[in-house]
Amino acid sequence: MREWIGKCRDCGKDIYCENGFLNGVVLDDQSLKCFACAEQEDAGTDGSEQKNAETGDSEQHSETELD
Repeated sequence: MREWIGKCRDCGKDIYCENGFLNGVVLDDQSLKCFACAEQEDAGTDGSEQKNAETGDSEQHSETELD
């Protein structure tokens, strides 16, 4: 069963309760954050990693030299 609970206060993504498990975090002020935004805050990132993960983009750096 999937029940809509609310929206992430940071990105606006829908947060659901699925089979008794909340797909997000309830904050002290009773607002909601999706797991991605909550992890971002914990890690102290600027959001570029999350944006890349959502769009499927990635930055790959190579250490090889071209001859």
